Amino acid sequence: MDVQIDEHNVAPATRAPEVVVVDDQDQEDEEVKDQVHLTGKRKKKCTSDVWNYFTKKIEIVEVDGKQYEQLWGYCDFPKCKQRYRAEGNHGTTGFKNHLRSAHGIVKGQQQLNVGKDVGTEITHIQPYKYDQEASLKKLNLAITMHEYPFNIVEHEYLVDFIKSLRPSFPIKSRVTIRKEIMEKFLEEKDRLYAYLKSMQCRFSATMDMWTSCQNKGYMCVTIHWIDDDWCMQKRIVGFFNVKGRHTGAKLSESFTEVMVKWYIENRLFALTLDNASSNEVAVQDIISDLKENGNGSIVCDGIFFHVRCACHILNLVARDGLKEISATIGKVKSLVLAVKGSPLQWEELMKCATESGLDTKRGISLDITTRWNSTYLMLRDALYYKDAFMRLKSSNRRRYAKISPSNAEWDKALTIFQCLKKFYDLTEILSGTSYPTANLFYKGFCDIKLLLDDWSFSNDAIISAMAISMSEKFEKYWQQSNIALAVACFLDPRYKKKLIEYYMRKFYSDQYQVELDEFVSVVKKLYQFYTSSAPAPTKEKSKAAGPSSSSTADVLMENVDNDLEAFLYSQNQPGMIESNELEKYIAEPLLQIVGQFDILAWWKNKREEYPILTQIVRDVMAIQVSTVASESAFSAAGRVVDPYRNRLDPEIIEALICTKDWIAAARKGKDHIFGLAANSNVANKCISDFSMFHFIFRF
Repeated sequence: MDVQIDEHNVAPATRAPEVVVVDDQDQEDEEVKDQVHLTGKRKKKCTSDVWNYFTKKIEIVEVDGKQYEQLWGYCDFPKCKQRYRAEGNHGTTGFKNHLRSAHGIVKGQQQLNVGKDVGTEITHIQPYKYDQEASLKKLNLAITMHEYPFNIVEHEYLVDFIKSLRPSFPIKSRVTIRKEIMEKFLEEKDRLYAYLKSMQCRFSATMDMWTSCQNKGYMCVTIHWIDDDWCMQKRIVGFFNVKGRHTGAKLSESFTEVMVKWYIENRLFALTLDNASSNEVAVQDIISDLKENGNGSIVCDGIFFHVRCACHILNLVARDGLKEISATIGKVKSLVLAVKGSPLQWEELMKCATESGLDTKRGISLDITTRWNSTYLMLRDALYYKDAFMRLKSSNRRRYAKISPSNAEWDKALTIFQCLKKFYDLTEILSGTSYPTANLFYKGFCDIKLLLDDWSFSNDAIISAMAISMSEKFEKYWQQSNIALAVACFLDPRYKKKLIEYYMRKFYSDQYQVELDEFVSVVKKLYQFYTSSAPAPTKEKSKAAGPSSSSTADVLMENVDNDLEAFLYSQNQPGMIESNELEKYIAEPLLQIVGQFDILAWWKNKREEYPILTQIVRDVMAIQVSTVASESAFSAAGRVVDPYRNRLDPEIIEALICTKDWIAAARKGKDHIFGLAANSNVANKCISDFSMFHFIFRF
């Protein structure tokens, strides 16, 4: 029941500011306004820290038959019911005394925050003082980084939890949260733009398309470069809705708009795409436009520009091979389906696995027709549990005799698994984005080609048929591979021209010298381009040769066979006259190294000795041989735009995807773009991207 108050009967000493109920979306604006007195007088905003621990409430009291308002401050601490008069003429001394005596809080006192660094056991102690603005920003950051819906700030129990920590914490509306996240996106975009402008290098890009549950087509554009500390960097610079038909011309136009927006259209080195026909048209349009309007900025007339996604090529080749072996592994697949389809049979298998001393928590992957890697994973897991399957068959022959593979069929499954493992391992290596992969492509693909040639002459008819089918597809894309990836291999001091020559001898026999001379002419052309047109390198302060972000799982070099090793280190001194950096580099002995090799750290130390070559290396090693960097963004987009949140407009989708990508990169300690301290720990710098490479298997 509402109480009617006679303004003329309100005692002056008890008059209090009106309590204004503010919609949380307008709270930020209302907080800066003065509170309004019932009589119309204005009162200053309360600024004392005590109001972080007390809540004001107006109460109606009756004195001599007349009603008055009184303003009281109630303590927010649980189970504490202390209250004090809160009108301006009463002051805050009582509040402060209560906080000090009852709760141990002294004005200006800082709390100590004790915790451990993420990923380490190092305990740190640092002073803590509550900062409301900082806390609000952290809430927005959590929503962005963890892909929470905006209306999470309206969830009843989350609000209760926050209020239990800080009753005075202002909970804003989802509309305000959206607005502030957009502001954060624009702020970080300006910072990234200024940073990219300062980079003295070229950029390589990856581009891919995705269709959301809204049935809208989105393009993701990611740029890659090597920064001044010789660390690999990548950022999503465009994630936007592409309207209309996705023709080559449309894709070209959309990509160019992004590059122009970031002012890097004349600083591109290469663009990596998958093998869609529209992409072929798009990349030719982009090259033509750069030749016409780029003022000679495109490198060597664009011969290095178009890079086809190596992982997609490997997948297409592997899928063709699986068509030839599907019948051979049919029983293994049927056995796995039968066991996985029944909880009782699965329980029996795990009992047999325990008796065989196998790990029962590992599980078995199912074969999915559209993904060749699922066949590989199924074979891997089934072979691991082979002894358990054999025990299961022995204990229940009536049920499993017909669908269980024979020993010969298990042997064939093992052989096929070993063949597919070569493709799987190379795909995994080439899917990395936090370390250079361009220098790994040439050797990896050459080894696959040699394996296919060898398997084609196998005595096993199944393996031979599989290899022949794979070879036909492989040859198609081998002829279209970008020469820049061979140049990247040449710029690896462990290989140089010797590795190129080794494989050309294998593939071209008597014609190898012609192919080798053509390759050398391309290298010289690239060197001449940088000598004549690239800006002179700026003098950098001498820094310790600390590790860069390129520490790779260099399986390729570890698996060098004896024949290749003997060739690489034979006649290692050409004895040529050194007239420039390129010839000096070729003349030096190959680098013999055991174990992992950080190619960026090696070239970082050679900046003064090879000023032109290091510019070339910095641009060439940034080339991506897969589109995983762009495709992985679609996983996040699929969570941001799910069936329950399908009304988000493209503008906020781009803001969420890009902001998350930019801040995550800074949080990993790879740079100082966003003012976050870099982590000197190499393990934190070299973030593995292997967990993302499965996206490419969707084709």
